[in-house]
Amino acid sequence: MLACVNAVLAVALSRFMHAWLAAAIAGLCYVATVPRFIAQMRDRPRPRWITLLIDLPLFAQFGASLFATLASPLCFVVALAVAVVRGGLFESWRASLCVAYGVGVVVAFWAIWIERRFVRVRRLDVQITDLPAEFDGYTIAQLSDLHVGSFDPKKRALQWAALSNSLNPDLTVVTGDLVTSGTGFYADVADAIAALRAKDGVFVSMGNHDQAHNDELSRLVEARGPTVLRNTAHIVRRGDAQLVVAGLDGRIASSADAAKVVRSCSTGAPLVLLSHYPWTFQAVAAAGADLVLTGHTHGGQLAIPFLSRRCNLARLTGQLSRGLYYSGKTAMYVNAGLGTTGPPMRLAVPPEIALVTLRRG
Repeated sequence: MLACVNAVLAVALSRFMHAWLAAAIAGLCYVATVPRFIAQMRDRPRPRWITLLIDLPLFAQFGASLFATLASPLCFVVALAVAVVRGGLFESWRASLCVAYGVGVVVAFWAIWIERRFVRVRRLDVQITDLPAEFDGYTIAQLSDLHVGSFDPKKRALQWAALSNSLNPDLTVVTGDLVTSGTGFYADVADAIAALRAKDGVFVSMGNHDQAHNDELSRLVEARGPTVLRNTAHIVRRGDAQLVVAGLDGRIASSADAAKVVRSCSTGAPLVLLSHYPWTFQAVAAAGADLVLTGHTHGGQLAIPFLSRRCNLARLTGQLSRGLYYSGKTAMYVNAGLGTTGPPMRLAVPPEIALVTLRRG
């Protein structure tokens, strides 16, 4: 993919310089970008200036080139129409690619430096069958997919925590993918989660990006106060009424194992399940969960503006993107998350914190 998008960049640049120089610049971008992609798979602390002055501009160039590549068929159609009138098919195609690349630069700038930083609070009411009157109006703040690391550092995660705290929730939960990769940012994300506040506590479940050494990550988080639920449950009480909050371990990926955890944690009281993976929904609904809070898909992360619910990367790969879903009496909210994975971009899928209010149904 990188080779393809940089080839398109070379064609666009050749309109303004010799072909050999355009190819050399595109080749240099390729050689510089490949190790930065690989570095995200082994994310570790490094000087902040490397992220700001090298990584982000390289990913912006990648985003612009990718946009031009995706638009290249349309550019060819436009060039063909122009060539019928004026001739010069290749020159017209090359000119249209330059325009597409320029638009891509603007889109990439927005996706990297603007949209990622504006967190939306999504408020929703969820009806739960037989919810005790004591829990009618109970609020849960859900954060998901923090991906604390080089692109979303501890400072930003603390801002997310402050925004969540300002909602004054009864309960706060974090549903997995605390870090981007590796173990280098475990202490940072543990500090950020420790800054969260709620009347009945802060509860955490793990995601697939937390598996480098999830025992150590759990220890660091719990040493600071929050509770990590790994196939376990906690009972919240309001007088004689109870609400069960259960969490799946991030290593669980099968629906059968998820259902088994739900059945083992069930007490007859309404059960709220923290499950990083949306694909367990049908199984845990059948097992008796009342509300499932999940993430993982980032809402697609990149989508077509104004069509983001249907046209995004999650839907393209056959996954649920974001929003509220039902199966019988069971509700599931798929959170769009706060951080990013892969390219540090969000387009038409802003980061979010969900504030869920439980209602008697």
